Amino acid sequence: MIGGVLRILVIGLVALVAAIMMLRPDTPTTALVIDEPRPLPDVALTDHNGNAFSLSDLNGRNTLVFFGFTNCPDICPLTLAVIAEASAKLRQEAPRVAPNVLFVSVDPARDSAERIRTYLSAFDDDFIGVTADEQTLKPLIDTLGVTVHKQTDGGETYNVIHNGTIFVLDNAGRWFAVFGGSAHRAEIIASDFLAIRRRS
Repeated sequence: MIGGVLRILVIGLVALVAAIMMLRPDTPTTALVIDEPRPLPDVALTDHNGNAFSLSDLNGRNTLVFFGFTNCPDICPLTLAVIAEASAKLRQEAPRVAPNVLFVSVDPARDSAERIRTYLSAFDDDFIGVTADEQTLKPLIDTLGVTVHKQTDGGETYNVIHNGTIFVLDNAGRWFAVFGGSAHRAEIIASDFLAIRRRS
């Protein structure tokens, strides 16, 4: 009789531990944490105020990085709106660790500092926008594996095909995690960020 009760208690304890492990707050839902944080080339950028900017200016705080362009009809506005919602949630729930948000324009020919500033103000005034010429951006784009393809219609107008990935930098400016795909959810970005930040 005692043996049967003990067996039930052990099984219950094992189930409880398993449930706790599944609900650990440091287990992300969709974010992928890479094995070793990777340093990024500190390329010379221009920010949305027309000032010189480099990734090292972000040191001391985690950063969410998204590549896009202001003429983007779908992925950019949708993703930036989600990031803005996630950022607001993090500023409310964990203001001391809420990340920077960096928007990198991959369309320097059309995206001036003023245009980027106006564009980002529709989402969050705290977002940082930067760009540089294509050759300057190339080492950063290549290191992160960002997809960028200019699609023309034979005339002067063109579209820029790119992915909707959100990259996460640690407080030393190294790439250590990624939100893949383009169907992002603000609550998951916020909760996953807090989880992976503890592991960075």
